[in-house]
Amino acid sequence: MKVFKSINQFLIKYEFLVLMTIAASMHLGERNFGIEGLANIGTLFFLIAIVSFFMKKYINKKE
Repeated sequence: MKVFKSINQFLIKYEFLVLMTIAASMHLGERNFGIEGLANIGTLFFLIAIVSFFMKKYINKKE
């Protein structure tokens, strides 16, 4: 369970970088391996990364 907790903390801390890495790897995967549709999913991950990055300060804001 300690491993899962550390993975979870890593994903929370570096959420933007993880999502951008997934998006870039999907774009490169479609280009190199020819798997149709990976770039579209990669674009979706890119948009999710951008929105979560800019909304993080509003979500964590104390009122």
